[in-house]
Amino acid sequence: MDATGRRITFDAVAREAGVSQPWLYVQADLCAEIQTSVQRHPASTAAQRKPVITGTLRAFLKISRSTATPSRDLYMRRLPALFSAVLIGSTTALTIPAPAEAAVPDVVRAVQNQMAKGATIRYTQYGTVSLGSRNKYGGQARVFRYQILQNGTMLVGKSGVSAVNTTRRVEFNRHLISLPKERAAEGDLVSQSLLAQIQPHRWVNTSGRFYSTGRLWTAELPKGKTWARRTNRSPAATAFSDSLFNPFEIPTLRALIPRAEKKRFNLPNPAGKTPDRKVTGFYAGWLSAAEWYDLSPTFREVVGQRPDASYANHMIGWKIDFDKQGLPFKFGAGWSKDPGRGPETGGGAGIEIQSWGPLTTIAEPRPAQAAAVRAPAGGLPEFDDLGEVIREAVRPTNKP
Repeated sequence: MDATGRRITFDAVAREAGVSQPWLYVQADLCAEIQTSVQRHPASTAAQRKPVITGTLRAFLKISRSTATPSRDLYMRRLPALFSAVLIGSTTALTIPAPAEAAVPDVVRAVQNQMAKGATIRYTQYGTVSLGSRNKYGGQARVFRYQILQNGTMLVGKSGVSAVNTTRRVEFNRHLISLPKERAAEGDLVSQSLLAQIQPHRWVNTSGRFYSTGRLWTAELPKGKTWARRTNRSPAATAFSDSLFNPFEIPTLRALIPRAEKKRFNLPNPAGKTPDRKVTGFYAGWLSAAEWYDLSPTFREVVGQRPDASYANHMIGWKIDFDKQGLPFKFGAGWSKDPGRGPETGGGAGIEIQSWGPLTTIAEPRPAQAAAVRAPAGGLPEFDDLGEVIREAVRPTNKP
């Protein structure tokens, strides 16, 4: 990439290395390097472009090109030593202080303190999903990929997430949207559901009462009704349906941190939005789907039944970034089916906390506005959580 001067983006690195974007998002050091490159080198005309590849990315791409069938195990063995050398040795990289120079923030305690006081959290989410089984091949490969965007508010208290009000939508790149339209015309219900979700859908969940409004759920409501009262679901499962990682489950958070495969502390962050975010740290790691199911109530609720043999051993990566006080400001999870082998299939999402504020309230729709609905209009699948994505992706009948 440095030879051609191509601009560094998540998509460009994934294509060059032959791995999925979701896999890149949970590689903490790679993710940081790519984000830094994007910020330093915004989009420009072809004449203005110059090589912007970093030492870390160059080393990673060298490994990926020299490996015929890259795997998660290979990367997890090679990357930690490679990146520690590159990051600490580079004069332009972040300086990581010795443990004696600064205390390591207690993330669990920081989260507990906020929960004890009660808080209103305003957040945004960005996610991406690739379903390789729906790709089409001809003169040129056509990729079935979409983004998941959220902008919302959640309330947290001593017992965790108590209410959520969020707007969620699916987005297809304009160069890719013709493929789901073709699949939908061929009768593919998943494509039809996703196209309906391009329109923003609002979700409200208070104390487990789950409401949705938007094309997928309201097309067949009785006259005068604008909200669908869906099957009960916890606010946490509503908020984290795309990422599956709930940091407000204290037992889950407490169990994950010691199992982190990568961690950094006291990293300078000049772009931090608050004084406490000028110094950050992170934990990141991997668990199998079966391990997540045993550990996290939110994961169990979103995926439903225990993972079967088709995906029980698939690895799901997680990452949590925190500020100087240990308070999380970004977290998420992602997975990839057989990274580097076959059509790209995987997904994940990251949530960024925009602000913490005093505890407020979230109002649910008035009874006169809502009607009970147990399934989307027209017999379409919901297909609005990562559990459904994983189950669809590993179905034996799904072949490219």
